[in-house]
Amino acid sequence: MSMFSSGCAKLKKIVSQLTYYSGITIFFYLVLPACTKDPDSIGRDLLPASDNIVVKIDSTSLINSYTISGKRIITSANESYALGSLKDSIFGLSSASILTQFHPFELKSADSLRTVDSLILYLAPLSYYGDTLSRMTIRVYELNKKLNKDTSYFSDINPAEYYNTSSELASSTFTPGDTLIRIKITDPGIINKFETLPDSVFKDLDDFDSTFYGLYITVDQVTDKGGYCYLNMASLETRLAMYYNGDTLSYLYEMGFSTIAAKANVFFHDYAGFPVAANLNLPGASDSLMYIEGLAGTSGRLSFPNLDHWKYKFPIAINKAELILPVDRMAYPSLSEVNYPSDLLLFSIGKEDSYSYLYDNRVDQTGDYYDGSFDTTLNAYVFNIGLHLQSYINGKIENSELVIVSRKSHSTANRVILKGSNSLNSPVKLKVIYTELF
Repeated sequence: MSMFSSGCAKLKKIVSQLTYYSGITIFFYLVLPACTKDPDSIGRDLLPASDNIVVKIDSTSLINSYTISGKRIITSANESYALGSLKDSIFGLSSASILTQFHPFELKSADSLRTVDSLILYLAPLSYYGDTLSRMTIRVYELNKKLNKDTSYFSDINPAEYYNTSSELASSTFTPGDTLIRIKITDPGIINKFETLPDSVFKDLDDFDSTFYGLYITVDQVTDKGGYCYLNMASLETRLAMYYNGDTLSYLYEMGFSTIAAKANVFFHDYAGFPVAANLNLPGASDSLMYIEGLAGTSGRLSFPNLDHWKYKFPIAINKAELILPVDRMAYPSLSEVNYPSDLLLFSIGKEDSYSYLYDNRVDQTGDYYDGSFDTTLNAYVFNIGLHLQSYINGKIENSELVIVSRKSHSTANRVILKGSNSLNSPVKLKVIYTELF
């Protein structure tokens, strides 16, 4: 039982918070001095010979599971931004595009009599997801409405409110595996704008922001395969470069997409006609599979219809409550382990379908106790939700449903299929290790 292993220091760190939620302090006074002892003998030297503290294991909690559509997610503070399009034989069609401001790397003169030789957008991918060789068409538009740096933008923002389809500046082709994407902008309107603006615009940030609202960068939906590249928009390699006043050697004015530039990653999903659609948003069902997808895609939903039976065991202390979510490798055998999310995340569902972090996640910022990572030995994602269960037993929270999402759903496309409650082999289960106190 891992709670009684050499991780004694970690247990002491969270114990003050754990006891608050459980309302049972005597248990921890007995456990802490004996982290290295056999759990069945803990505290026996403090109790009469006729008394014992018995550690038990229970895996009988009923679980219902099904797949739901993803909830919109904030993308304006991403560390990386997804760009691309994918056709997945199970999860259907999806795409990711970017709305962004751009700013000068350096406020300086661009010469009031400048002649623009070329305007080039460079995008430097950090990594990729999908087929690295799929050719895709990228399109760049000029924004006609400002983005606000102080505003949180969600993944379902409507790009049509920020650009006109007639304002296309350039198009090109690329593959997700490219190390550098180069797009030459030849639109006469934007070239003329850069040539005729007063030099003061390039030397003053407020004037620049009032003149250039930004870019919309999107990709045509692929008809087969496809993939995503992940961009560090704040990188010096990702930039808009104006070359001017040169025949053999041009001058250079560079603009970038730094952290002060407002941004939004926009995600689109279409499941119609694909396997996932048949299992989507059916709360009355309890499925054998749960489909988990990044980029604010499909998520899993769990309910625990007989959780009340834990209240009848009171008083008890929950040592550990492992929610074990096995991965299904049969429904989608071509989906390899490298495509799985490295971690999943659990939320409890509140009023008006709001999502809240579990107590276990709130008190364990390192993630070692709460976990949620993929266990290669078990072929499963494992969470410890002991605080959540103890809080329910003690009447501090209601028996809420839980939702499972990819931890980096805001910026990565990784996906996995989990075994649901009706799986015939190794379904999702709740394994509870607890101590009776009487």
